[in-house]
Amino acid sequence: MKVVDIKITPVTVPMEAPLRWSMGVETGTTRGIIQVITDAGIIGIGETYGGNAVEHAIETARPYILGLNPLETGVLQHRLGVFRIGYETSVPAIVRAGIEMAFLDAAGKALNCPASSLLGGRVRDRVEFAAYLFYRYKSEDGNIGGEGSPDSMLERTHELVSKYGFRAIKFKGGVYSPEEEMKCLRLLRRDFPDARLRWDPNAAWSVETSIRTGARLLAKGIDLEYLEDPTWNLEGMSQVRKAVPLPLATNMCLVSFEQLAAGIRMRSVDIVLADVHFWGGFRENQRMIAVCDAFQLGVGMHSDRELGVSTAAMLHLAAASPSMVYAVDSHYHDQVDDIVTVPFRYRDGHFDVPSGAGLGVEVDWDKVHKYNRLYKAQGQVNEFYDTRRPNWVPALPIF
Repeated sequence: MKVVDIKITPVTVPMEAPLRWSMGVETGTTRGIIQVITDAGIIGIGETYGGNAVEHAIETARPYILGLNPLETGVLQHRLGVFRIGYETSVPAIVRAGIEMAFLDAAGKALNCPASSLLGGRVRDRVEFAAYLFYRYKSEDGNIGGEGSPDSMLERTHELVSKYGFRAIKFKGGVYSPEEEMKCLRLLRRDFPDARLRWDPNAAWSVETSIRTGARLLAKGIDLEYLEDPTWNLEGMSQVRKAVPLPLATNMCLVSFEQLAAGIRMRSVDIVLADVHFWGGFRENQRMIAVCDAFQLGVGMHSDRELGVSTAAMLHLAAASPSMVYAVDSHYHDQVDDIVTVPFRYRDGHFDVPSGAGLGVEVDWDKVHKYNRLYKAQGQVNEFYDTRRPNWVPALPIF
């Protein structure tokens, strides 16, 4: 079986209400739905970020992947290896990841086995997720969102926990001052004393602010499962980690192999958040996890507004990763729709790992065409901007 063609269709799917974070607003998600066509008539499906740059990268990668067997993901990564060079971004990691995802989907369909079996086999049949809690602007119709105070954030958390059964809570901060956001943390700890609580200001704080805020957390008895990316870069995180006895996690300062050795030597973090896309695919994540296991770093998983195909990929990776014991992040409950025929459903805060061949999901092409039209009408979502604060620039540090 050989790959004879590759296609990508960009889509934009809105959020129920705009999600606020330290560097802008997430109004939706723009994704690229990849098809790898084989000479056996099997079509593998992948997903990554969308937009003109991604479409160009697919065309750049095309001659390197045509003729490969979809099982040959090692050869795929080797052929695209030149594009790992830092200043060479024509086929970035996120595109290599989407192509590899489609390869393993096709291979699994050909062998009639799930992708997790091709990754070594699953050690769990369902994967736990955290309640991802954002400050939100009101939706256009004014009926959803608007959380901007500690009380409204607490109410939103009760809604998510009651509806979906989450046992871990991730609070997305960096929007207001640490002092204001800590009011929300105190309410969350009061009402959810047994929850695993995380705080993620997305590098909005200076090193000094991070150290002072960490000390206040400990003084107030607010224990965290981890504090995620309080400040920017490996050096800053290392200084905070030395000064504050709280576990630090990252998906910002350590997201590639050239950062991994330096981050370990500097002891910048305690937990690395895997990402199917940022790290360049399943195999690259498995390599990273093996290094983390060797150096006794924890492993979780990051989310950046995935649709159903990438969500399935995340589930297969988590299922095949024994040391990934932290509840996974997901924006799924904030999105208005999905492009798979059977959307995922939370059950006691978990998603079931698909059991079908390949990724185990089917694409609803009517939905793809619908959201492709929206993409053509609206363009790519820009999360690094806030239309309600047009003169505001998210220059780090913010606080």
